[in-house]
Amino acid sequence: MRTHPLLLNEERCRRLGLWILLAVAALLYLPGTSVIPLMDRDEPRFGQATVEMMERSTWTVPYFNGEYRFDKPPLTYWWMRLHYELLGMNELAARMHGLVAAWLTALVIAGLARRVAGTHRAGVIGGLLWLTTLQVLIHGRLCVADMPMVLCVTLACRALMELLMLEDAQARSPRWFWVLWLSLGLGFLAKGPVAWIVPALGLVLWRFVFWRKAVAWRRLRVLPGMLVMLAPVVAWGVPALIETQGLFWQVGMGRHVVQRGVEVLNGRKFIPGYYLLTTWVSLFPWSFFVLPAWQLMKSSWRPETAFLAACFVAPQIVFFFYATQLPHYVMPGYPAFVVLLATAWAKEGTEEGRAFPGLSVYGTYALGGLALAAVVIAFTIPIEHVALRSLARSAACLLAVILLGGGAAAAYAWTRRGSWALLLPGMVLVVLGTALLPFADSLRTTSVTIQAAHTVKALPAETRCLGCGYDEPSLVYYTGRRWQMGGDLATARQHLEQPGPCAVILLRREWTLDHWLKTLTGSRTPGTPSKDFSADVDALCGSFPNTEVQSVAGFNAARSSWTEVVLLARRR
Repeated sequence: MRTHPLLLNEERCRRLGLWILLAVAALLYLPGTSVIPLMDRDEPRFGQATVEMMERSTWTVPYFNGEYRFDKPPLTYWWMRLHYELLGMNELAARMHGLVAAWLTALVIAGLARRVAGTHRAGVIGGLLWLTTLQVLIHGRLCVADMPMVLCVTLACRALMELLMLEDAQARSPRWFWVLWLSLGLGFLAKGPVAWIVPALGLVLWRFVFWRKAVAWRRLRVLPGMLVMLAPVVAWGVPALIETQGLFWQVGMGRHVVQRGVEVLNGRKFIPGYYLLTTWVSLFPWSFFVLPAWQLMKSSWRPETAFLAACFVAPQIVFFFYATQLPHYVMPGYPAFVVLLATAWAKEGTEEGRAFPGLSVYGTYALGGLALAAVVIAFTIPIEHVALRSLARSAACLLAVILLGGGAAAAYAWTRRGSWALLLPGMVLVVLGTALLPFADSLRTTSVTIQAAHTVKALPAETRCLGCGYDEPSLVYYTGRRWQMGGDLATARQHLEQPGPCAVILLRREWTLDHWLKTLTGSRTPGTPSKDFSADVDALCGSFPNTEVQSVAGFNAARSSWTEVVLLARRR
């Protein structure tokens, strides 16, 4: 194998691989993470649920807005709580578990790639590929439960490989038994049964589809292993079920797992073949190398590569017919793809490595066209609001850097196939991280909730709060108050007529992305809002002259809309 004396040679990767991946993770994931506000609707719910668990001094049942939150098991809240204690209650602390989990997953991937390819260099390449993948860059910055679950599933896959594919019994360390079953147990505590279903289906696909040879299942020691796996689940689950009188199972599993699988929630539409497209986007910029990596892998088909292929396909099958569709649902399979790609990269200098088709060149042309189109559209379309126009143009430029810079750098890195070339996509993404800072600041300054929160937080502690039309969870997180959500104008009037301090936030007007797109086609009049309650809201405000009235306009990320609200506040 050719040596690489300047950068990623084998010896340097062996000694410094952990620190290389740590430095890259910090450069890519820290910029802007403490500035971007928690984005509705999931991030504030996770962040506030942890706050309320701390306020109640409980470790079993999460709460949001004073009520049970059954959406996810508690591992993410526990992890977030640790960072709240260390860093304070802020956006960085709320998201730090995602960043740390992304880095730890990169280390597990490095171990997998080293195991498959036989070199530390392949391991470091695998970790770098993971950290520079688009969906990982997104979820590694989010205050949600997905990245801890992916970490646990990846650990389980690594342990399965060691237990089932290492023929020398003396070389099989007993620690992998504990890694396998504990990671499955913790994976359930992160995001429920998906942490069990994906590895199990991966094993089935490996045995009967991709490898089709006998497997020494007894090495897994399933019965004692299941006891180890269920121990942390039972230790948390039994007290949680007792405290909630069985509601955690009924709602957490029934509504948030089973119902999501058979019914489309939150107004989304079921799209056949959805993940074929979104996976291509999520794995950017490395998605352009799926077919070349597959061709290179077929030439040296082994149990390990067959198992990785099965692990990549398994979540695609699990969620293919799942009614509720989100791009990140199939993310547990992405580490397997990254390891396969790193193994293909490690063939540098061989005849197989030189037989790489030029797919990436055509992909770069396509990305360049998309990047140019995004910038042209953002700078030529009519946008009425100055702040929204600035935000749209910043987002277009950011998208252009991602598409053009990331695609070109990835293509160049692969075609050159040198260690130094691999760092080029990382350098582009470091520039991207720097460019993200002004965009992050724009998101914060145009946040409706943050603008309104300054007024609400100054009100007395006993203030009653009501959201009408604008009822995003971020109101609870950023004001530190309990909110009554979902009221109408009649409810608002009754609320304001009651004595004592109160705050009411009313949706006045809203311009949605869907409505704006229709104005471009001529089916809607430009400048007219999608919703307009201004006459009724203004009349209500006039009925209470002794209340403080604040108009707030900004971007609502949950609805991709420009929103105008009115906040009525009374201090006594």
